[in-house]
Amino acid sequence: MSGTLIFVTDYGLEDGYAAQLWAAAWSASPGVRCIDGTHLVPSGDVLTAAYRCKTLARAFGPGSVICAVVDPGVGGDRAAVAVECDGVGCVAPDTGLISYLWTEARERRAVRLRTPAEASATFHGRDLFAPVAALLAGGAPLDGFGEAIDSPQLREELMAVEDSDGLHSVVVSVDHFGNCITGVRPTDLRDRKVACLRWPGGETVQVVTTYAEMGAEVAVLWNSSGHLELAAREASASERTGVRAGTPITVGLR
Repeated sequence: MSGTLIFVTDYGLEDGYAAQLWAAAWSASPGVRCIDGTHLVPSGDVLTAAYRCKTLARAFGPGSVICAVVDPGVGGDRAAVAVECDGVGCVAPDTGLISYLWTEARERRAVRLRTPAEASATFHGRDLFAPVAALLAGGAPLDGFGEAIDSPQLREELMAVEDSDGLHSVVVSVDHFGNCITGVRPTDLRDRKVACLRWPGGETVQVVTTYAEMGAEVAVLWNSSGHLELAAREASASERTGVRAGTPITVGLR
């Protein structure tokens, strides 16, 4: 594997933590190409981070490596993992950040990382994840970083579940525009169509293909990453409906 290293974290931009990841990456693998995918994941929001990892993996493709650090359990008993999914690498705490990458991949393998004895107990992003990700991006083999495991931890709430009422999921992320992105994907429909989307206190039966088709009310459409989304034209669907990341939703089918 040899390619671009993409950072996905909840570190923000004010404190210099993000820049320290670049420094650690360059120290481990001088000249590695680094990109800030985002450092603005809401603090501790594993669901949003998992979705961001998926979208960036799709954008950069095979050979790229994602360093994903949303890690409220740093220094505790959570494991650390590195995976390769259809040629895309990802290094992260084993908290479900890799759920979409893993479940949507045809070819995949994973190892449990060894934490260096000298690593800070409060900054594994700098002392563990960034160096390993940089070395992977520089061409180091995955199996050199730890013992093989069957699967990383997966977050069940990221996956839609069906019953007689429809598909049940949650809003996995709310983007900058206020679009509410759900965990429902086309494969969940199995050749059926969306009839409506319900959330606590509200419902829409407006199903469109583009934002331009929307009227004054919120509507549902498939976004560019293959997830069902609740949106409003030139407005925030989140503000209009009160829907937030983690809000449960149900999709009616026909």
